[in-house]
Amino acid sequence: MAQDYPRDEFDEIAEHGGPVGVHRAPRPWWTRILPPLLAFLIAGAVAYGLAMLLWNSGDSSPEPAPTPTVTVSPDEEPSAEPTETSEPSAEPSAEPSPEPTPTPTETEEPEPSILFDAQVHIRNGAGIQGLAGEQQEILVDSGYTNTEANNISGSLIPDGANVVIYGEDRLADTAADIGEKLGIDRVEMGDTPGGAEIEVLLASEPS
Repeated sequence: MAQDYPRDEFDEIAEHGGPVGVHRAPRPWWTRILPPLLAFLIAGAVAYGLAMLLWNSGDSSPEPAPTPTVTVSPDEEPSAEPTETSEPSAEPSAEPSPEPTPTPTETEEPEPSILFDAQVHIRNGAGIQGLAGEQQEILVDSGYTNTEANNISGSLIPDGANVVIYGEDRLADTAADIGEKLGIDRVEMGDTPGGAEIEVLLASEPS
């Protein structure tokens, strides 16, 4: 004999129909593909975000400052106008420029060649005692080393005037120096009466 139980919620579900027990109503097809699709979209979004983050971090380094470029404008073209050429003067210069006067060059005279060891005879033809010796002392004091004082006849003195006579060209400077030392202006080259290299013939006392 069936036993009566109080009515509960399951009795109400059974009255509405549908599977009873472990059987469930079938789910729509999109409920099966929605979870993997969402997972794929989320993963793609995450990957895209990481890629953008890495890209932006790589571009964040400061860019080098651009090098300024300098443009040089070409020089202005030369003027095409012809330059005026000065016409030559038709009239010649009135006065020619004076030529410079050449400056005479001074030629140095060679030093006189004095032979202090030349044979020099001082000969007294004036008749004044000791005159030849006095002139000899003057020459010795001047450095002459080969002198002799003696007498001569006044008639052997040319023109009867004081004179210094030398026998060779090499004695010219020495004879001129002797005449200067004794105050005798007349100095000649010729044969000496006594045969000495240089002879001083005294017709009077030298001034």
